Amino acid sequence: MTSDLPESCLHSPTQSLIDLFETAQEGLSKDFPAVVAQHFSSVFKSAEAFAKIPALSTVAPPESFQDGSIVRFRAMVQDTSLSPEMYLCKFKSGKCGGWGIRDASGETDDASDIAHTDLRECSIFWAVSVPGECKWYADLHDRSGATEALRRSPSSVPQGLRLTNPHKYPIPGEPHIGAQLKIYDMPSDNVLQAGMVADFVGILHSEPWRREDEATDAEQTMAPTLHVLFFRRHDHSFTLHTTNIPFAELRNELITWIAREALGGDEDTAEWALLIAIARMQSYTSVLHPPTLTISHFPSPKNAALAPTLLHILSLLFPLVTHIPLSLDLFNKVPFVPQSKAEDLYSGILQVPSGSTILISEGGIREGKLVEQGVLNVMAVQDVMSSQSLPYKFPFSDFHFPVDFSFVILAEGSKSVFLKTDITIPLKASASTDLYKPESQITIPPPEKLDMFRYLVSSAKTGKIKFIEDEFIEERRLDKNTSPDDLKRSIMMARLSGLMLHEPDLSIDIWKRAKDLDKRRLARLHL
Repeated sequence: MTSDLPESCLHSPTQSLIDLFETAQEGLSKDFPAVVAQHFSSVFKSAEAFAKIPALSTVAPPESFQDGSIVRFRAMVQDTSLSPEMYLCKFKSGKCGGWGIRDASGETDDASDIAHTDLRECSIFWAVSVPGECKWYADLHDRSGATEALRRSPSSVPQGLRLTNPHKYPIPGEPHIGAQLKIYDMPSDNVLQAGMVADFVGILHSEPWRREDEATDAEQTMAPTLHVLFFRRHDHSFTLHTTNIPFAELRNELITWIAREALGGDEDTAEWALLIAIARMQSYTSVLHPPTLTISHFPSPKNAALAPTLLHILSLLFPLVTHIPLSLDLFNKVPFVPQSKAEDLYSGILQVPSGSTILISEGGIREGKLVEQGVLNVMAVQDVMSSQSLPYKFPFSDFHFPVDFSFVILAEGSKSVFLKTDITIPLKASASTDLYKPESQITIPPPEKLDMFRYLVSSAKTGKIKFIEDEFIEERRLDKNTSPDDLKRSIMMARLSGLMLHEPDLSIDIWKRAKDLDKRRLARLHL
C-alpha cells in the first residue's frame, strides 16, 4: 500500500489531504499543517518519487495544469512582506479546510456562525522562477515522470497568468513564472527569507491577488496560487558519481577551453575569471570577502544586442549566472535594488539568488548624463560588491540581507567607467578573435567532459581548504612592500587556486603559482 502513495497523491492530492485529515487523531487539528508537511515530504522523500511531481516552469506554466493539480515549483522568494490570511481549518460539516479545499456540502458558513477556534492563519509569499538559472541546470532538474493526464489540452488553456506581476521579477522582459505561495506550516527553524531558493510542492489553483492599496474587488487580478504541502531549501550544486578525477589536468583543460572560446586565447585572464567565479563568502564577519574582477581593454560589440561569449561559457558551467549589460538608459530607468511602492515590493536587478555569478558588461555605455536614479544604482552596485549585502528599501527604513555574489566586469577602457573592483587584468586577445560569437558557434566539449567541468567548479565553490599561516607571515616579513591588501588578495587567490585542485591543504607550490599569476597580471598593468 505504501508504494501506491506517491501515485495516489499525484492523481488526487486534495483527496489524499482529506483522507489524511480524517485518519488523524482527535486533537490534531491545531497541529495538522505540521502533519501534512511531514506526511507529504515523507511520501516524496526519494529522488525518484520527487521527480514524478510535474515541475512548474515557463515550459509548463500554471495555465497548462488542471485546477487542483499537485506541482513542484523551484522558486526564489521575492516578497515576504505580504499580510497573512485567515482560513477555516475545519468546515461546519467537519471536513478539512485550507489548501484551497472547498466545502463539498455546498453549505455557506455565515461569518457570525464561525467557530473561532477553527480559525487559523497561513503565511503568504510571492515567489518567482529562479532568476539567472541556466538552461542546462533547469533541464536537469525539471524532468518529470508524471503522467500527462495532469495537464490540460492546449485548447482549454486559459491565458494571462504567466506574467502576473512582472514588476516582481528582477530581469526585465525575461519569461518567468510568478505565483503566490500559501504556507500553512511555518516551523521556526525554516523561516523563508527574501532571495532564498526552495522547492515548493503544493496544490495549484488560480485565486485573486490584491495588493494592500487596492480597495475594490473589481481591481483584483487572478494569480497562480500554490497551496504548499511542504518545501525544502534548494542548493544549486552539481554532483558527479565518479572517482579518480585528475583535477590538475582537468583544471588546465578548462582554462584552455574558456580562453580559446571566449577570451581570444588569453589563459591568464581565463584563470582569473574562473577563480573569481568560484569565490564565495566564507563568513560575513570575515574580511576575506569574494574579490571582484575587472577585465579591462575588452572591446565593445559592433551590435549592442550581442552578449559576450564569456557569458555563454559561464552559463554552461555554473547554475546561476546573471548578465547586466550596462547602459545609461538602464542605470537611469531601472532600479537595481528592491523597493516598496504602495505596499508592494518591486524587484531590482540585483535581487538574484546567493551563489550567482554576475557578469557586468559596459559595452553599451555611451556619452550622456546620470540622473538621480542612475547615481543611486551605481552606488547600490558598488555597495553590494563591497559589503555582500543587498538593501531592501521601504518608505521609512532599509533592510539589508546578506548575499553571496561573484562579480566580473568587462570594461572597454583601462578600468571600469563607474565601478571599482579589487582586481584588474588587461585582456590580451588575438586580433582575429570574435569575443561576441553566439552559443551556437562555441565548440562545446562532449557531455561527459562538460559534466566533469561542472563538477570541478561546483565542488571548488563549496569546498574548504586549510592553509599554513606561518608561510604567509614570513612572506610579509621578507617583503616590506607587501601591503595588508596585497597579502589579503594573495591569500584569497591562493586559496581559490587550491580549491580548483581539490587540495585539502594549501601547499607552498599552490601559493607560489598564485603569486606568479598575480605577478604576470601586475606586469600587464604597467605595460
